Amino acid sequence: MSVNPATWKQEENTPKRTLIVVAFHYLPDNTSTGVLRTLKFTDYLRRFGWRSEVISVPERLYVRTDPESVRRIPAGVHVHRPWAADVKQLFGIKGIYPDPLATPDRYWPWVLPASRRALRVIREHNAEAIYTTYPPASAHLIGLWLKRRTGLPWIADFRDPWVEDSMPNWRRRVEGWLEGRILQSADRIICNTPAMRRWFLERYPHLPGEKFDVITNGYDEADLAHVQPEIQEDFEILYPGMISAGNRNPLPLLDGISRARKRGLLPNEGVRLTLLGTGNYGRSQEFLEALHNRELTEMTEVVADRVPYRDALRRMAGADVLVVLSEPLGESSATEATRAWSHLQVPAKLYEYLRLGRPLLALVSGGAVAELLSSLNAGAPIRPDDPDAIAAFLGRAYRARAAHAPGSGTNPAIKAYSREHLSARLAGVLDELASERTRALAGQ
Repeated sequence: MSVNPATWKQEENTPKRTLIVVAFHYLPDNTSTGVLRTLKFTDYLRRFGWRSEVISVPERLYVRTDPESVRRIPAGVHVHRPWAADVKQLFGIKGIYPDPLATPDRYWPWVLPASRRALRVIREHNAEAIYTTYPPASAHLIGLWLKRRTGLPWIADFRDPWVEDSMPNWRRRVEGWLEGRILQSADRIICNTPAMRRWFLERYPHLPGEKFDVITNGYDEADLAHVQPEIQEDFEILYPGMISAGNRNPLPLLDGISRARKRGLLPNEGVRLTLLGTGNYGRSQEFLEALHNRELTEMTEVVADRVPYRDALRRMAGADVLVVLSEPLGESSATEATRAWSHLQVPAKLYEYLRLGRPLLALVSGGAVAELLSSLNAGAPIRPDDPDAIAAFLGRAYRARAAHAPGSGTNPAIKAYSREHLSARLAGVLDELASERTRALAGQ
């Protein structure tokens, strides 16, 4: 079932159904890009007749907050914050605690208080559906409890894959059992890439394919339409996001830049590498030595702290090259398992990159990122282990900028990934499930 975007304004005035949204990450949390996905759903769903009651956690559990961001919580959306705790704080000794205590995650003490609060809200507001979003896994445990108590339609949203091969055997067995129960009990599973949907179907072939929908991450036109690009005098290569020695390893990018400079594809002056919101790895001795050894220290700007979202958008809009880092390096069995996991995902920022229409350097060897770029005819990714290809790409981008060559601009097909359209699809699923339940109750 779908919703016609042309009727949005009229639907804003229709009576609202109530949706219970269980989301650990919600404003003013400033630690997870998952905040935006849930925030935009709760915002745009109002246009399709669904008002959200959000069940979240106390703000003290967020590592970083943006107090000003609470003004962006949509009107009519109420956020409930029952008691919750981190097992690291409850049971840890100098921050150390046994791994089994964090199964399925460190925040499982939240499950019972949140379930009870949600049940009360369901009764008070006559809620018609439940939506839970992972990570963390405890959010889906709340959904499982509510489904059994109320029988309401339940949508389980997976922003990331859950159980994967790099987990210890005991954890894979325990959490695999939990994952199976959740997939079996939920009325609909939302995967945020087609690759993740295929992965679930391969692992759970007994479940019907129509139970699994794909609603990707996306961009919000309201955030991007009036962004004023912050253009640097230098040729700027920009990566806004966390880096690490693992899944978001910047070394291939550094090697490519170094190779381009040595071959004269990039000049030694007038080029800037900007890394925004890198986290602690951007301050680490390992990373600083990597810059030094490649003679890139002077040309590199590293901002380790998280950058305000709108500031990051301005920098992205003005950059000459936007970079995607989304898989680990190496060939060990553990690395291969992590790479397979990363190939199921698309970094949320990639949709904003595509909307902005800036030159895109995606350092991945395949997977969901490559599939998305291919579907939009937005260029091919470059393998992280190919510094010559990286250097050649950067050289072409530099020459294009120097020649004032026009960019490719925004691909019209990217509109399918606007938050408005994605929310319309979610509203269609909610309407379908709620109508099915109404018919079933009427037939009793």
